[in-house]
Amino acid sequence: MAKFLIAGAGIAGLSAAIALLRTGHTVTIWEQAAELSEVGAGIQLGPNAMHILQSWGLGKALLELGCEPISLVVRDARNDHVLSTRRLDDAQTRYGAPYICIRRSDLQQVLLDAVMNAGVDLRLGQKFDAAFATGYDAVLGCDGLHSLVREQVLENTKHSGKPRASGHTAYRAMIDMAMLPMDLRAMNVQVWLDDKRHVVAYPVNHQQLNVVIAQEGMPTLAQPTSATLHTLIAAIDMQDGFSEWPLFDRPAMLHPKFYAKGYVALLGDAAHPMRPYLAQGAAMAIEDAQALGQAFTSQPNVDKALQAYAKARWRRNARVQWQSRLNGYVFHASGVVRVMRDAALRVTGERVTAMPWLYSYPSS
Repeated sequence: MAKFLIAGAGIAGLSAAIALLRTGHTVTIWEQAAELSEVGAGIQLGPNAMHILQSWGLGKALLELGCEPISLVVRDARNDHVLSTRRLDDAQTRYGAPYICIRRSDLQQVLLDAVMNAGVDLRLGQKFDAAFATGYDAVLGCDGLHSLVREQVLENTKHSGKPRASGHTAYRAMIDMAMLPMDLRAMNVQVWLDDKRHVVAYPVNHQQLNVVIAQEGMPTLAQPTSATLHTLIAAIDMQDGFSEWPLFDRPAMLHPKFYAKGYVALLGDAAHPMRPYLAQGAAMAIEDAQALGQAFTSQPNVDKALQAYAKARWRRNARVQWQSRLNGYVFHASGVVRVMRDAALRVTGERVTAMPWLYSYPSS
């Protein structure tokens, strides 16, 4: 049985704690914030993530708090015309786990409850410092985009330094469905594609809709042309308005040596922050945690287990990072590229948007 110090109590850190607890290890979590809070309003959990969460015994709680959307509907932001539709409510049949949408705070609370019920030592207001991280068999950097653990592990490598600004900004909001017309209350993930931006709206439960407008280049939120989007944004402005989040990322780390060094390893955004255009940031952190637990099940040596984890994850995370960036280019296309994209969506939309390589990721 090994003793782990986890830096960060976000989705990556809590998931890692659960995976390690299930394999009989001892976990202490240091979180530099004085209280736990989750950045962002809503989150989509594909069947690849839900498969793992269900195997941890958390599926029922998440389904009670969130909801299963019926379809993904992609529209033209200029006129609301439907470009493609793909079912999401058949994920259980296709992939063995549902596709759900949920508030990020609810997901974090379910993970936190599981960790605390297992007796994990959670220390808030504790900033990571390697000088004080003694007495542990391994340290896990789960401390997000501005990871202090990463700074020390990757110092003097090509992956050191600060994250890079993407030039994209996300405007996020949560709105009560009761404030919206019936067509915007549909239990669907809806996407509107526009020049250099797109809008995503999806229910996080049966009362609230999460809305994100992602755009590039423009310093302020531009007004949409679609009548439906005008209605949606006006309703949000009447309630609480949007919060603004500049988006950052890092280049993919194309070798396992950057994921783990000695008795220290990186998980989640500390290792592979990505743009939100594939809705997989949290899912990759959950997959990281599962792979870590599996590595320690098959290999008791700490150093070798961390290397096994790194080898299991770097390729897939790099592919998802790349696909997320590509989706941004596709979603924000203009001119001839936009015309070609829309035509492809109309003709082969379900095949284009379906990603079995992503959602059929094994959970064991």
